[in-house]
Amino acid sequence: MSATDVHKKFQISIDGKEYTTRDDDQEAASLLRLAGRDPEKYDLARLRPGGEPKVVKDAKVLDLKDGDAFISVKQRAKITFTIDGVGYFTKDDDQEAEALLRLAGLNPSEYDLARIRPGQDPKVFKDEKVLDLREGDTFISVKQSSPVA
Repeated sequence: MSATDVHKKFQISIDGKEYTTRDDDQEAASLLRLAGRDPEKYDLARLRPGGEPKVVKDAKVLDLKDGDAFISVKQRAKITFTIDGVGYFTKDDDQEAEALLRLAGLNPSEYDLARIRPGQDPKVFKDEKVLDLREGDTFISVKQSSPVA
């Protein structure tokens, strides 16, 4: 019996493109490279019938079967920003102002959030405003004023 008889060829798909392999157990990162994707920038997700794609860690060895289907998913970049001089990071590039205030340990009913940009006046946001976050954003908290009776 030859080595080719022991390991028969089978098909898998990644991002809709078919690939032939004989190796029935491979790391997720290896499959990403097979599809021309950089594992530093993409994650591999196994497609499941009737379910959500399941993301797999790069070093995870997957048992493969003929007809398995995968997709590559672009990783979200880490965004760093500051609130009142304290550094934070997230991979969610859009968040409500009140969520950022809570992240900083502040009560949104007592504080507003303002973005600071060089050469511009601070821009204050309502709690429910969804902000598009950019790398290096600078925010400050602003104590809400109480009406005088």
